[in-house]
Amino acid sequence: MKVLMRCFTLITILTIVCGCQKNYTGEYEQWGDTVETVDTKKLKKNDIPYKIKDNKVFIPADAERKAIFCCT
Repeated sequence: MKVLMRCFTLITILTIVCGCQKNYTGEYEQWGDTVETVDTKKLKKNDIPYKIKDNKVFIPADAERKAIFCCT
């Protein structure tokens, strides 16, 4: 009975954690001036997707708020 309860609790916790992850769908907008001025390690650590094009970093528009809090 204890094993069943532990399994149920673990599955519930994993479902909540996976279900709460944000999927960014906004258009990519420029973040910062150049690659050298943006800390892409912080973006990666905070699960913010980014693209590099023409030595500039772009992030989804709906991720800007999270990027402001974690990377400024």
